[in-house]
Amino acid sequence: MIVYLDSSVLARAYLADEDGHGDAVAMLADPDLGLITGTWSRIEVSSTLVRAARAGRGDERGLLTLLDADLATEGPVTVIAADREAVETQALQLVSEHAICAMDACSSVSAQYSRSPVEPD
Repeated sequence: MIVYLDSSVLARAYLADEDGHGDAVAMLADPDLGLITGTWSRIEVSSTLVRAARAGRGDERGLLTLLDADLATEGPVTVIAADREAVETQALQLVSEHAICAMDACSSVSAQYSRSPVEPD
């Protein structure tokens, strides 16, 4: 099964004091899941981890090293890059229609691009 990880789920995997930490860690360890995320997740999660570390919630270098390993080619999470113009156009429409935050809209659209078509039986 393919699962799109937004930055909030990914960040929970590294911060033990976050609600849902255990579930996020289990997802990263599950070999039956095809985990994907967008290119900007590295920036968003890095920002979260740096702020958390500077608030005394972990070791900054260690947290960023774990993230880099998970997003590396051999890591459990595949980083996808959807067409920027298409994502931004559709994300703007979502923001306008539903008043959701910009990055949530971009993640939602990117997740849609990542879906594989299902072959008929």
